Amino acid sequence: MQKSAQTSTPAPLACLACRRKHLKCDGIQPTCGRCHKAQIDCHYTPSRRGYRSTPRSKPVGASVGSPASSAVYSDQQSVPGMFDTMHHAMQPSEWPTQGPSLLQGGLEGLDASTMGGSNQGLLTQNNLLAIPIDPVPADNDFRLLDFYYAFFHDAHPILPPIQQLHALAPIPPSLNLVIKFIGAHFAFDVSADAYKAAAAEAIAQDLAPSFYKVQALLLFSTVLHARNDREEAYDSFCAAANLAIDLGMYQRSFMVRHGQNSFVREESLRRTWWELYICDAMFAAFDQCPCRISNLPGMDIPLPCDDASFATGFSLIDPPSLPQFYNRIFSAREHKYSSFCYAVEAAKLLSRALTLSNNIDNTGRDQVESLEANITSWFHHLPDDRPNALCADGNVDQMLFRAYMITHCASIYLHLPRSNLLATPTANASIACARKGPSLPPTSHTLTHAAKALEAANGIVALAALRKPLLKHTPFFICGLVLSAVVQLCAWSITATGAVEPRRDRLALIVGELKSLDRTWALAHQVMCHIKRLAREVLEIGVQSEPSRGLGLGDGEGQGEGEIQGEGGAIDQGPDVSSLVSSEMWLGDIEFEQV
Repeated sequence: MQKSAQTSTPAPLACLACRRKHLKCDGIQPTCGRCHKAQIDCHYTPSRRGYRSTPRSKPVGASVGSPASSAVYSDQQSVPGMFDTMHHAMQPSEWPTQGPSLLQGGLEGLDASTMGGSNQGLLTQNNLLAIPIDPVPADNDFRLLDFYYAFFHDAHPILPPIQQLHALAPIPPSLNLVIKFIGAHFAFDVSADAYKAAAAEAIAQDLAPSFYKVQALLLFSTVLHARNDREEAYDSFCAAANLAIDLGMYQRSFMVRHGQNSFVREESLRRTWWELYICDAMFAAFDQCPCRISNLPGMDIPLPCDDASFATGFSLIDPPSLPQFYNRIFSAREHKYSSFCYAVEAAKLLSRALTLSNNIDNTGRDQVESLEANITSWFHHLPDDRPNALCADGNVDQMLFRAYMITHCASIYLHLPRSNLLATPTANASIACARKGPSLPPTSHTLTHAAKALEAANGIVALAALRKPLLKHTPFFICGLVLSAVVQLCAWSITATGAVEPRRDRLALIVGELKSLDRTWALAHQVMCHIKRLAREVLEIGVQSEPSRGLGLGDGEGQGEGEIQGEGGAIDQGPDVSSLVSSEMWLGDIEFEQV
């Protein structure tokens, strides 16, 4: 039977929804048949297939690398081999960010009339408002999205994988610009400062409370912290936490209401809340801030699932609950949990350690030993297939990497105040080893605590020694390196001569890591200068000449066999290290000469 009479000519243009799903579109405008039947928004954008445009002339006075300027690099100039797979799997015409159904404008959504003050001057200076509005995002925007997913997403995976990003459509301008702002830090000749101003303005204009704004504020705070804008970072984080609590994001019911029966969307909501939970502990530890959501009542939202399920869009098992994961060690059957779950547990350990450090006078021996046992058992119950955060293919599991770092920091905060390496931190102290506080009465376990604090500091150095791309680690790793460095410096100043070389080598690695990171994150440069200054002071003071009065720590693996007599015996309180760290200054506030 002849079917030629029934065969229709292919439509010359397909809508974005049909193109994303690789379905045949009838091309009827303004709404095609499929979109009309599914009752979804239908948008068209001119097809660029077979089109070779001539380079647009750069507007006079346009700043190279500003958010609205044309692309600086061609595809061939991108990082070699990094994005080939991404672009091959999803052509530009199919990118989720291509159409207005996903991204509700970028910089184009910012009205010049609403931008006043310094922000307006900055945007005008960078010609952000002089570029004609183009419904198709510039190539530069695609490249910044590439950089976001290549260098930042794995360590903070709250947004869906790039192939599932359409599940969050439509993405508002505030979140869109924050993504580009983050990506701009990994691109040459792109003005991250201009994107910062644009992102901040978009967030300020986004008055509707939504989980999108929580995500934008949370990601924004993480990068601001790495840029050494710590006050702005904490303000942004507090805004994200307060909004999330007001919305009820910690409850399962919120996930159900806003998940729209989409597994990917629900998973993104779960990950957003638990990322807030993790960052809450890290801001409390590294920026002298109180924990805000660590013990929130009624928190019943499930834990995140594994990355493979997030990428495919479905899971064969339900996400675990928090009690289910905590009680896994007593389960009759072994279950696999996501790396995100272990990071959540690590954050809980860090919060507990901070609580004990801030209430030392009211802390009993049993509480300290209980947390110490919990930290030690955490390492015993890690996934067998990812030892030391390394996957079978040699890549680093970035979430598990962060979990390792957080747990080592928890151990340092638990043991350092009770050792004679440094005095006890005050209740408001952030980095405990960077502020001189009231002395904790020494006990027969003082040296044991010193050994365990040093062992945890060595664990952070071991993470740095993995020799994997540094930029893919969480920016908070800078803070972990600082904490490890100060412990190493204190031990260096009082250990026997034979143990100096290992300390020096570890400090050299820390300084080298920070030197590599300071090309991207301003915080790394500042703390590197501080650490180098402290190291010079240690070298000038020299090592104490009485090994018998040292800690006997070696490389931090001993358990204090050479401990002094009991509680009533003569106690060695250790050296006075006030010459290394000022009693009234946080490490980030020390004045230093340029190096």
